[in-house]
Amino acid sequence: MEHRNLSIAPGSSSLPALITIWELPEILLYHIAQFVSPPTKRASFFCQKIAPLCKAAYQSILTDEEKCVELWDLVLRGDYGRGKNNRQDDDDGRRSSKRLKRSPAHTVKEAHKLMIVHTEIAYGAVWELSYSSKKNAMTKQKLVKILNEYGPRLMINRTMGTGGNFIVEICRCRNTSPSNILLCVKELVRRGALVNIPTEESASSSLTALCVASVRGMPKVVKYLLSNENNGSHSSSIHIKCSGRLGSPKKTVRCIDTIPLDFCIKLLNAEIEAGATTQDLKDLNQCIKLLKEE
Repeated sequence: MEHRNLSIAPGSSSLPALITIWELPEILLYHIAQFVSPPTKRASFFCQKIAPLCKAAYQSILTDEEKCVELWDLVLRGDYGRGKNNRQDDDDGRRSSKRLKRSPAHTVKEAHKLMIVHTEIAYGAVWELSYSSKKNAMTKQKLVKILNEYGPRLMINRTMGTGGNFIVEICRCRNTSPSNILLCVKELVRRGALVNIPTEESASSSLTALCVASVRGMPKVVKYLLSNENNGSHSSSIHIKCSGRLGSPKKTVRCIDTIPLDFCIKLLNAEIEAGATTQDLKDLNQCIKLLKEE
């Protein structure tokens, strides 16, 4: 494929010839998408931001057989771990007719849909362990097994159909030690999880991992989450207002549009009224101290 020479002749004072973004080499175009969009969002960048610019852009991104095949193969390999050698024209492996042959962009769309399905199934498996009555039902080993079985590439920051997300669900795990929860949170962050994405379960239930960990009295988890606040593009978790019911096995409180610190203080006061001892409240007070220091 021909690309324009942008060099300036010696002694020339003129600027180099302008080049439109869709005329860039495929690999450079994909690197731009990597810079401006997270994984699995780059296809939208090409289809919704670049292709609509003009007819030439549309043809280059979606219909030019030479350019678009290579570009979308980069998206397949980079975002979904698949390449053109993995493509099948149909489910049973038989070659479809030329008229029904899928476009490169359509192949990426199908890969995207499949990843959503796998992500939802993996989340469902995590949810089941999270609410299990068995002691330490959730461990790092079990989490890794689930993520690898349905992945290894998953939309780890996706808000699921139920409104939940992986990292908040891990922090909500019942009958699981804080040390196990911390190991699982670290594994999710290693895989690209953002620590400050709230759930969207209902108008009265929206929680961040920091809020859940703080109110549940897990200072080591709270400290780790706070140290990874710059891991994402959302607002800092200490300022995100949360809603829902949280607490200890002995006492729970409900809050609406409340930051994690105030959520913890409300539970602390409720625990004191219920007769909790200083030792009982040790971990909760440590979480409150960590939040106040931010």
